[in-house]
Amino acid sequence: GLGALQALRASWPDLPVLILSTYPERQYAVRCIQLGAAGYLHKSTDPDTMLAAVRKAAAGERHLSDATAQALAEAFERTKSGRGARPSGAAGVDQLSHREHQVYRLLIQGHSVSEIGAELGLASNTVSTYRARILEKTGARNDVELALLSRRDVPAA
Repeated sequence: GLGALQALRASWPDLPVLILSTYPERQYAVRCIQLGAAGYLHKSTDPDTMLAAVRKAAAGERHLSDATAQALAEAFERTKSGRGARPSGAAGVDQLSHREHQVYRLLIQGHSVSEIGAELGLASNTVSTYRARILEKTGARNDVELALLSRRDVPAA
């Protein structure tokens, strides 16, 4: 995803690139736009909107869904207020819902998405959505950062 976008932009800087992803806009849209994507579309986007996005990109414009625009505005506000582009880890863990916290605990124990789905009776796609929300709320970029965050989350003995 992001690596391919960077490679495309490096080789063909004028090529408009639209990102189609399974992850919600809140997770990666801001980073993709920062890296030069012409837009970010979730896989559930309706075909007419996808076609409109392609036409905008071909015309040299950006396609911003309401969710992407909201994510960009929130990122701008965090940057403007000096809070950085991502929330702090411990504060993010406090923001997790009960189900997100269940998924978080299993992720940091090293369980795969499919294992978590089986354990909690959820589809893998649902677990992936929870994982994306957890990463967004904690500011972690991957499961390793989540595990490191969990070490800070536990009070010293």
